Amino acid sequence: MASRSLNTQRQHKSRTLLLSASGIALSTLLGWVFRDPLARFAESHPAFYPAAIVFIAFLLIALSVILWVEAEHLRRVWRSRVAREVGLSDLAPEPVWRSILGRLPDPLEWIMRPVWRTSLGNALRQDWIDAELGEKASRYGFLLFLAALAGYFIGSRIGGPLLGAALGFVVPLLPRALVSNRAATRRRRFSEQLPQALDAIASGLAAGLSFQQAVEYAEDDLPEPVKSAIATLARRIKLAFPVDQALQKILEIYPDEALALVVDGLVLQRKFGGDMVRMLEDIAGVLRERLELEREVRAITTQGRLSGIIIAALVPVSAGFLLSFNPRYVDVLFDTLIGQILVVLAIILQLVGWAIISRLVQIRY
Repeated sequence: MASRSLNTQRQHKSRTLLLSASGIALSTLLGWVFRDPLARFAESHPAFYPAAIVFIAFLLIALSVILWVEAEHLRRVWRSRVAREVGLSDLAPEPVWRSILGRLPDPLEWIMRPVWRTSLGNALRQDWIDAELGEKASRYGFLLFLAALAGYFIGSRIGGPLLGAALGFVVPLLPRALVSNRAATRRRRFSEQLPQALDAIASGLAAGLSFQQAVEYAEDDLPEPVKSAIATLARRIKLAFPVDQALQKILEIYPDEALALVVDGLVLQRKFGGDMVRMLEDIAGVLRERLELEREVRAITTQGRLSGIIIAALVPVSAGFLLSFNPRYVDVLFDTLIGQILVVLAIILQLVGWAIISRLVQIRY
């Protein structure tokens, strides 16, 4: 059926080229035969050449639009047919307006491109993607910029430029912490669900399925976000990508240490052979032991993390109470230069204390 469709398309293209060549040849021949009457007509009518140029330009534009509409229609038809045959909804044609907007350059992405090349910028970009807030991390940079601008404006209105600069540095830390915590939660859920995915694939292999069939079998019963990773792996294998390349691509999309261990094990097993079912079960057991250790560490460090939160919130909450009940008591901190310096020093010490406590409770294993 596919070969028949290709032959039909080739025949249609051949007929179109033949008709176009015949039309061009006929127009050229008629122009050469009637060149003298056309020259006399053009001399007697000075507007002939401008009108001819406008007509030819309009004809070319109309033909370009017709060809573009035809190509767009064929592309949407073929994408719909492939999506229906393969069963991949991602290949379904998108609306025309969204396709046009998607081809336009994004100025924020162009501006933030040098920032993402740095180590800090790459970490910010990865947090934004892992938090499932979108693929365009330039929105994150714009959000941090707006937070810094709002902090500077509020600080300048309350105290002055010095306090404004301090709040302009501190306020972006709030959305940064929210996005980072969301990304860390999502990474932790992915690591906790990965052993379940390995057990499902191992069960499929033990039942006699191929690796591709086992991956598709495991995809149905897994929760998010590990289900998306397995679905992406199954889709790339179905599209005839090599298994090793598909695994490496999944590792690029989901840069997780546990997943890297799984990918290395699968690549080595495919190169040198061995019992894949037992290997997957052993890796799942190692990952479960690691998760148990991580839970114990988080339980032990709960008091330290709570202390960091209390210390970080102590000064703002106290200042809020004082401003609510007795504003004159703290006016000296905002109306005088010494008071503003003390506020900035307090903010710096708060950040240093929070950073030290966060580093103490962060245990790498």
